[in-house]
Amino acid sequence: MSLKLIHFPMTRSLRVAWAGYELGLELDIETRPFDRPKLKDPEYLKLNPLGKTPVFFDGDKRMVESVAIIEYLANKYADGALTRNVSHTDYGDYLQWMQFGEAGMGLYVSMLMGHTVLLPEEQRIEVMKIWSINETTNCLNFIEAEIGDKDYLLGDFSLCDISVGYLLFLLKVTRNGNLMGEKTSNYFNRIRERDAWKQASALQP
Repeated sequence: MSLKLIHFPMTRSLRVAWAGYELGLELDIETRPFDRPKLKDPEYLKLNPLGKTPVFFDGDKRMVESVAIIEYLANKYADGALTRNVSHTDYGDYLQWMQFGEAGMGLYVSMLMGHTVLLPEEQRIEVMKIWSINETTNCLNFIEAEIGDKDYLLGDFSLCDISVGYLLFLLKVTRNGNLMGEKTSNYFNRIRERDAWKQASALQP
């Protein structure tokens, strides 16, 4: 088994490093400083033609979608740990939350970050900022209602919490954490206390 992750702190590759620690897998993690222009360098494009993060290798197999990678690792190398199989009563919820972390919420958080923090001020568009705040808040309200009194999205910790938890992390570090409800904020605080999260988030070049 040769599992290699090219990791850039605070990017989606954090999901993969975090999952690796949660699953007890020995990943070869090469941590690089995040420099957006360098993602378009020819040498990096040979690794990931999209010019994005992450890029993961299982031998000659290359993968570039973080949520797909963490499920691949769990099912192929950890006997399905932190997942739900098709016979489990939570299987539908599991699939929904796994997709929600990107398909349901990812776009809105990315747009919010762009038009509040990442883009130069002259390139930020106020109407896009307002739209992304409203849509992100709508997603957060859904999480707030669904988390209820549970510790994690499915009750016990699962890959769903890695999928969704990463977006909550992005909101926190871009000073948009105030959009979270109380239960969601407490939920993210529980995530931050996990040893695997601490290990993954501490990785530096």
